[in-house]
Order: sequence, then C-alpha cells, then structure tokens
Amino acid sequence: MNFKAKLSNKGFWLIALVVIAALSGIGFAAVLQYTLNVPSTVVVVKADPMVQLLANDNTTVVTSITFGNIVQGETGTWSGYLKNIGNIALRTFSIGSPDIGSVGSVTWNLSSSGFLGVNQTTPVAITLSINQTASVGSHAFTVQITGSPNVSGPTNVTITASDPNDSYPRYWALVFDRAMPPFVSFGGYPGADFNEIHFSGDTMTVQWTLSPGAHYLIFAVSQSGSYCGVYNGTITINGNNYGFSGLNASVFATIHFNV
Repeated sequence: MNFKAKLSNKGFWLIALVVIAALSGIGFAAVLQYTLNVPSTVVVVKADPMVQLLANDNTTVVTSITFGNIVQGETGTWSGYLKNIGNIALRTFSIGSPDIGSVGSVTWNLSSSGFLGVNQTTPVAITLSINQTASVGSHAFTVQITGSPNVSGPTNVTITASDPNDSYPRYWALVFDRAMPPFVSFGGYPGADFNEIHFSGDTMTVQWTLSPGAHYLIFAVSQSGSYCGVYNGTITINGNNYGFSGLNASVFATIHFNV
C-alpha cells in the first residue's frame, strides 16, 4: 500500500490511534510510579518527662504526629509548641529517631542550646524528610525529644557599681540563695559568700558553682552616712545583664536568674 492509499484507508488511522493511546498510557503509568506517595501517617512521640509537645492552639497535648502523604525525596512539616513541664529551666535540646531506618530523617528548627523556663513554651517546626529510595507504604517510628538542664562550667558574675559622690573604699558583698548577713561597721558583711573592698566605679568578678535551675543572688554595698549618695550599676550573670539602683548599707539588690 502506497502512502496515498494509507491516507485514504480509515482502518490504518484507527490502528495508529490505538497504538498512540497505548503508548501514552505507558508513559502516564511511569509518571505515577515515580511520584507515588509515602504515607507516613503514624509517628509516635516519645518525649523526655520534662518536655511536652502541644498543638498549634498551645493547649492540646500531642502524643502522635500525622505528616500525611509525602513524596519520595520530599519533606513534610508539623508545627506546634514545646513546653517545659518540669521544675527546672532547660538549656539543651535534641530530637531524633532511633528506629526510622532507611525511611528518612527527623529534624526541627529548635537550637541545640538555649533557655526554656519552667512552664514556658516555644514554637517548634518538626520536619520529616523522606529518602528518594524509601519503600512505598505506611511507616511508623518513634520521634524522641529531650530537654536537659545541664550546663557546663561555673556561674560567672560581673558587677559594676558606682556613686560619683563617693571617694571612699567600700565593702561589696555577695551571697547566693540566702539572706545577706548583718552589716558590721568597718567589716562589711562578714559571712557573705564574697565580701571585698572596692572603690566607686570598680568591677567585681566572681565565679560560683550552682546546680541547674532557678537561683537568686543578693548584692550589697557598705556605704552609709548622711553625706553619702547611693550606688547604681549592672550585674552580669553568664552574659545576661541586670540593672540595679539606690544601694546603700541597708538597701540591697536582689536578682533572680536561672542556670
């Protein structure tokens, strides 16, 4: 059959269209196979006893996460809050999945170190990344979340204080987590954790070992007499600044902080 004859032959066109349709079906099936979803719908959360996951309403406790269908090689994200339900502040955080295997990996946007006080919450976004070679189907695994109060090194305290009208040496006293001992003339505050002599405008630097959690310190200056003014300044604890003012022999600065 010559080409002109083929053009006029309706049977030829019918067969050709059938072949084209079949080839198109094969191509469509291949695309579907490539983009098949990996339904990771049941992820059990195992949280450290001191932390708790909350839903976006910042109230509902979350014990499992549903990521829905995730394409191979793609990611899914769950958003909510992390709450400190313990009785001490948390400083280090981690997330992981010991049994996720070849499915993928779990990460979040929370820094590995920071500060989360008692009953405080912070927003978190947990991301599930599915490997390109992950097997198709429903996967369940554990997401482990931990928060720890542990910090390394001693508590560093730097105190700068001054009264521009005072040119005399004074006792600067400091105590941690207890009352300041009574003032003694020409002796400062005997029994304080630190009882040093300084001039106005000096800087006092100390280190003190404290367990993780909530603490307070009291700072006093032995300045007294009607001819004296008051001391003002700044207390820096592990890099955090706290201002104070109006100090004399009977008025102290009390600072509450966490380590």
